[in-house]
Amino acid sequence: MNAQELQTLLTERAEKFHLKNEAFHTLQKILSEDPEELIGGFARHEITFVFEGYQYLIEHRYQEPIIRARISLCVEKETYVENLEPIGYYDLEMDFDGEIVDDWFVIEKEKYLKDIGIISYFQNMNKNMPPQYLRRNHSEYKFVSYISLIGTLFISKEFEGAGVFINRANSYLNDTDNVLPDKDYLKKCRYFLKMMTHYLLENNLLSESLKQRLIDNKNNNPRL
Repeated sequence: MNAQELQTLLTERAEKFHLKNEAFHTLQKILSEDPEELIGGFARHEITFVFEGYQYLIEHRYQEPIIRARISLCVEKETYVENLEPIGYYDLEMDFDGEIVDDWFVIEKEKYLKDIGIISYFQNMNKNMPPQYLRRNHSEYKFVSYISLIGTLFISKEFEGAGVFINRANSYLNDTDNVLPDKDYLKKCRYFLKMMTHYLLENNLLSESLKQRLIDNKNNNPRL
């Protein structure tokens, strides 16, 4: 048996049990529950499903031989082949008798955290925070609590909550009685708030009312 004949035989085996169709059907069922949460913040209409083919595993530890069907989840991006960037995949596995034995749903790239250096900037900024600001009786404790919540909520993809605390932090800085004594840290915080505001507005991640408050705050205070 040559390579072509072997390929035909194995493909016929997978198609006999409709593994490809079963993989697409099961994936659609999974995504019908809460697609945006499952696919890293992407909307369902942004995703293109691409069948990548079959894999045959015949000698691997703790399992009988299996056939695996893989479906890639992709989004449009011009720099990739066929203008599609893979962000994850779904694998459905069956044994050689046609019984489903396992499946895997993996998201490798998230929509709102892949194009911004906000996490590393947030970490670096915290390293420059004067440690006395963390004392509960310190005058700046409230402000650094706002900053901390902004970063935490953003990482958790709670964008509206992050916007709320951006607004509170801006209001705190606008009060002439609240002048941070450490100018280097203050400068980093102002840039952080400006960067966060731009990102949330640019990606339309806030409610209209909160968006307007942040825009008004920005227009009335050019330092922010």
